Amino acid sequence: MDHSRGVGRRRTVGKFARCGLISRPRLRKRKVLLQHIGPHLSENGTLAPENSGANHSSVCTDQSGPAVLIHRQIRGRVINIWLVLIVVLGAVIVVGDRLTRGPNLESDLSPLQPLEYEPYYAAFLLAGLTLPLMFAYVRKARVSPSEGLFLWFTFCTTAYMKDFSYLRLPGAPVFVTDIVLVALLFSIYILPRPRPHYPSNPQAVSIFLIVFVAAGTVSAARGFWGHGLPILVLRDFALIAYSFFLLVGYHLFRDWLAIKRLAVWFLFGTALNVLNGLAWFVAAPEQRRFVLAGIYVLVSLIAVLTLMANRLIRPKAGWTLAAVFSLGLLLANMRSVFISLAVVIGTAFLVPGLLQRKSRVVSVAATLVLVIVLACSFALLFFHPQAGRDFATRVADELDSAVFHTGDDPYWQFRLAAWSEAWRRFEKYPPGGEGFGIPFVFEIWENDSRPHNTFMTVLYKMGLIGFLPLLAFLAYFFWLGLRAIHRNSANRRVAFLEIVILAQLSFCVYGGAFPVLESPYSASLFWAGMGVGLRIIKKFDLERSLWSFANRTCRQSA
Repeated sequence: MDHSRGVGRRRTVGKFARCGLISRPRLRKRKVLLQHIGPHLSENGTLAPENSGANHSSVCTDQSGPAVLIHRQIRGRVINIWLVLIVVLGAVIVVGDRLTRGPNLESDLSPLQPLEYEPYYAAFLLAGLTLPLMFAYVRKARVSPSEGLFLWFTFCTTAYMKDFSYLRLPGAPVFVTDIVLVALLFSIYILPRPRPHYPSNPQAVSIFLIVFVAAGTVSAARGFWGHGLPILVLRDFALIAYSFFLLVGYHLFRDWLAIKRLAVWFLFGTALNVLNGLAWFVAAPEQRRFVLAGIYVLVSLIAVLTLMANRLIRPKAGWTLAAVFSLGLLLANMRSVFISLAVVIGTAFLVPGLLQRKSRVVSVAATLVLVIVLACSFALLFFHPQAGRDFATRVADELDSAVFHTGDDPYWQFRLAAWSEAWRRFEKYPPGGEGFGIPFVFEIWENDSRPHNTFMTVLYKMGLIGFLPLLAFLAYFFWLGLRAIHRNSANRRVAFLEIVILAQLSFCVYGGAFPVLESPYSASLFWAGMGVGLRIIKKFDLERSLWSFANRTCRQSA
């Protein structure tokens, strides 16, 4: 519960109601009386919505002078009938898709070629049927269509990954991710809006985007003027273009309820992906892996455990989702995800201040329960059906091969060869790299795969002029986030910032062995998550500054 000082310095206790999965304040107007906050006002004299999430509902009012009365905007429930209908319809589609689709041992895991991958019709069906339902959800929840469009995009991306991301306009290299990005940027910066206007971008974000886009433009120009293929140049430029999702995440999710709404849609989309994988296991148990969204399953599991540790999610819903995502990790059968899980858990307990002290014991208990759930899922698949035993054996063999017999592991050897080739190309021209548009083929692979290391890809394609700004910005983000957690450790909502930091850390560790920034279904939500994290940090800073100013005003008037 939030505790605040009311008028006359009497303590009031904010009541919380349960809304779907995540706790939130009851939907009622709250009035906040502030004085002399001119620098924080919007053009019409009211406080900008980004400040409406302050922890304290009122401040000292003894001093005479102009006062501003702030009304918290009334929003609809996070989970309503339309979202329930979307999830139920999505569950029917993903289960029916995998039960009727035959085994596919190679194409789902093979490297993608430009404009060659054909998405399955079920992804188009899910996107087409849920889009109008999203607009109904937006109307009932009283949110902007732009936010609703991104929620729908997040839901479909986490549910169908590349099958959704590679939906494109017929005859043109324009994909649904590109269309959504352009539409959202247009709605944020071009369309006329009533007050309040979107605030300017943070200076660090603007500098990073300018430098990063400039480096990408140089690499693209070298590709066009050199020996690069135009279609490959456009594909490689996605390394730069999808970074603008950072602005989308920063500007769209400006209050706590919007952030909770994004978390709910993300969790539901990932749960559908796990359900899709479970149905695939039933239909074709000979596959190597069944859940391709391993990184999103990991992020969802981290989010659920953090919310449970801070009592921000209903226990029954929390344990149910933890079990679903634990099973999803097993069905994903991705060693990079298992390594990312170990690194993130270790970092969460080793880095001072990353987790609130009061939640450490609960976090340990949640982690232990996670291990138990994983063990139970493993035992269920191992001891019951023959297919489960075979799959569990494959998982154990691959883990053993990756950890103890790397010299005999073909996947590890491929990565070593790919990284060596990428480094060789980088050494030819370290300042600017190789440039865009040149196929990545070498002696053991001729299918234009990526180096399977997203940072190595940036390094060898863009050189130091692209890699160093990326590395500096990531370091700046984590430093800024850890500092904000330390300064706001008493605020329960800091759990959302913890989730974002751990999620971005998971992406970075995962990116050491898989493409992240190169893939539309990974890069879009990675950069959007960075934007949401920066927005949360700014909200905490504004709330602290407003409350500090109010306290100074009270002391001066006493």
